[in-house]
Amino acid sequence: MPLLIAVVVIVAAVVTDSGEETRTELDYLDSIRTQATELARSGAALRDLMPRVREINREEFVTVMDGVVADLDVAMEFVGSDPPVESLIPVWSLYRQTVQAWNDGIRLLSDAILRAADNPEDAAVVNDVADALGDIRTGDNLFRDLRSEFERDEVPTPVGELADVQLSPGEGGLVSLSASYVAAAQASTNGLGLRPGLQVTQVLAEPAWEINVDGQAVVPATDTITFSVVVTNVGNIASQPESIRLQLAGGEEPVLAEAEVPTLEPAGQTTIAFDPLEVIPDTPYQIAVELALTNPDSDLTDNALAVPFIVNTP
Repeated sequence: MPLLIAVVVIVAAVVTDSGEETRTELDYLDSIRTQATELARSGAALRDLMPRVREINREEFVTVMDGVVADLDVAMEFVGSDPPVESLIPVWSLYRQTVQAWNDGIRLLSDAILRAADNPEDAAVVNDVADALGDIRTGDNLFRDLRSEFERDEVPTPVGELADVQLSPGEGGLVSLSASYVAAAQASTNGLGLRPGLQVTQVLAEPAWEINVDGQAVVPATDTITFSVVVTNVGNIASQPESIRLQLAGGEEPVLAEAEVPTLEPAGQTTIAFDPLEVIPDTPYQIAVELALTNPDSDLTDNALAVPFIVNTP
């Protein structure tokens, strides 16, 4: 009888230890499943973001990329410690390689795209984006292997299905895909780069012109007109001092003038007044102003304005 009791106690202890280990495995695998669910959402956000790089602003790009990085930080911390039981080492090793590849690729992609936007002269950035996309694809491939590992008979089935995670934002050749992303990042249609955006917002005249029924700007009878130009920084960093040129055409000879545009903070605005110019009544004119830029600008299509007008007869 004592021997039988001893055997029962030993069997019970083995079953208890076995059950505890299984619970530990299930908790560990469920943590991976939870992380995969969050990473799948990040992958969807990334695939929505990258095709729109040509149109988005820096805040949206950074917000999405920071979200992906935050999810990867959780996973990186998780794989930084050894698994709680030896049976999980194959799963842990594969997941660690997956997360490391994703982490390297996403961080490099974020950095390289912003460098492309900020410095269009950086020739190495296309290679960096291609390398980043390669790392991300490696992570995607490793994750597919991880899903197969989860399906082995020796691995306890966790609660819920392991999400299908894909962080690669696009398909096709790495170099061609990289070149398209870099070109989009450098497009003037977005606010991605840290660049000023000087804009000729308005041309004013004193005496002030009015628009007649034919859509013609008409200045009241006068011998001289003082022109002022409103310049606004619609970019996301302060501008450097620049020059603005004015040309009055329509008289006997074109009249040229130039003035300085001071440093403007983002959303800053200044009004630049030119010296009075002589005009002849009942004569058609055109006033044209244009920024003479020596520094990068976010949009080169809004740096000039031209207004045809006529001066009334006394």
